[in-house]
Order: sequence, then structure tokens, then C-alpha cells
Amino acid sequence: MADPYLLILTGPPGAGKSTVGRAVAVASDPSVSLESDWMWTTVVRGHVPPWEPAADAQNRAMLRASLAAASRMCAAGYATVLEGIIGPWHWDLVLDEVGPVLERVSYVVLRPGLEVCLERAAGRADRDPDRPALRDTAPIRHLWDQFRDLGPFERYAVDTTGLDTPDTVSAVEEALASGSHRVTAGT
Repeated sequence: MADPYLLILTGPPGAGKSTVGRAVAVASDPSVSLESDWMWTTVVRGHVPPWEPAADAQNRAMLRASLAAASRMCAAGYATVLEGIIGPWHWDLVLDEVGPVLERVSYVVLRPGLEVCLERAAGRADRDPDRPALRDTAPIRHLWDQFRDLGPFERYAVDTTGLDTPDTVSAVEEALASGSHRVTAGT
């Protein structure tokens, strides 16, 4: 059994979170890869597109639920990758929900160039006919800008511009192994 860890893998839309997260999780046994985006698909009525200002309460509820599930899986002995848009602006939620496993939590921000994100997003297939994949460039640019300068959280960023998937997976695995992206109660 692998030592359980919780990796919060984040970055703008099109950064490669889902692809990289699954590849990292596969290296451990037992393991899970949780897509926080799934939570938004469970809203039956009252869904607000997550990039709109009116979505703040919804987004906080969805992120809290995702973080709680990931924390529980880690506590149960699973190497856990939670991927999604979990920016430093929600750090209070991260610390609230992962408290019981905080010493096992790492945070990695994948940060490719804007053009890479836009190109990947443009090629996405719809998984849910009621909620098409995000391809609108305005929210993608907005979210990319939010991850561009992370201030005190900059140490968690991995510049993936020019890296293919295997190289990005290796960079994330190296960050996990070295402990360089381990979360502390502050930043």
C-alpha cells in the first residue's frame, strides 16, 4: 500500500489537470482521482456558471464538498488527487476541509501559456448535453489571469509551457516526492 497523500492539482481551464491528475494517481495503489468539476453537474436547478460573480456561494459549497471528499479518501488510506479550479482565493476552504490530513497535502498549480489553454479548451468534447464544455474564451482568459500572479502562493506553481503530458506528470511527481509543494497552515 502506498503512503496516502492528498494532491490538490489546480490551474486554469485547459491546463491539463484531468489528464495529469489521473496519470499521477495511477502510480499509487490504492488511489483515486477526483474531478471537482463533477460537483457542478449535480446541480439540478439553480446552477450558475461558476465564473459569474453570482456563483460565489455555489462555488464555495461545491469546493467544500470536493475537498471534504478528498480529505476523507486520503484519511481512508488512498493516494488522492483532487483536480479542479481551487485557487488561493479559496484557501480558507482548503484549510478547513483538509485539516485532519494537512500533513499529507500538496498543492500544485499547473500553469501553461494562455494560448495552450485556449487551444485545449477549444478542442474539448461535451460530456453533458445540458452543460457544454467551457470553450468561451472570456472566462478562460479571466481564470488564466487569476493564476498568473499567485503572490505568496507562487511557490506552488509549475510552469508547464512547452511540457508534454509525460513531462508534466514527472514534474508533479517530483514535487510530491520532494515535499516542495507541501501545504502548511499558512501558505
